Amino acid sequence: MQKSTVHLVNALTDLLLQFPSLVTGFERKQPQALVALQSWIAAAEQLLSSYGLVASAELAGLRSKLTAPVHRDEHRGQLRKQQLREAVEMLYPLQQCLQQTLTPYQQKLQQSAELIRHLLSVISQSGALHYDAAAGFDSFVQQLWQLIGRHEQLKAGAVQLRSWLSQQDITLLLAQEVNPADFP
Repeated sequence: MQKSTVHLVNALTDLLLQFPSLVTGFERKQPQALVALQSWIAAAEQLLSSYGLVASAELAGLRSKLTAPVHRDEHRGQLRKQQLREAVEMLYPLQQCLQQTLTPYQQKLQQSAELIRHLLSVISQSGALHYDAAAGFDSFVQQLWQLIGRHEQLKAGAVQLRSWLSQQDITLLLAQEVNPADFP
């Protein structure tokens, strides 16, 4: 079973949107900034490893830079300063790692949404399906997907969508993109 690309994109986007506050914490020299960064890295690593993405190893490598000062035999009083220095130096590589991981999945979703909008436009113009409020929106979305999968001219689009996304993601995107008012 394919994992949800929509969920991955949303979760990575959420993590990236948390990043400015992490940077601000270091700018303002907030005492909890280092702990917040470590928690953020752990959450990002967990997400990426749950999808089997090797970027999780890159994050682990960057995280190891935070533990390196602990194992040096230098002055213990300098430990926190060294960790903070390492943390500040790795902020951009951390953000860049997640952004580079997100981009291809985001592009795949955008291409899928464009294809779905095209397919919906064709169906709407043909008048092949009409929205019935009594049957419900979920039923309408399922009817749309069945029509796309069975219609000779639309079937290629269905095959393309299946190669890019899980069935759950396709249904979700269909529901997001369809406007019942376009199917009187």
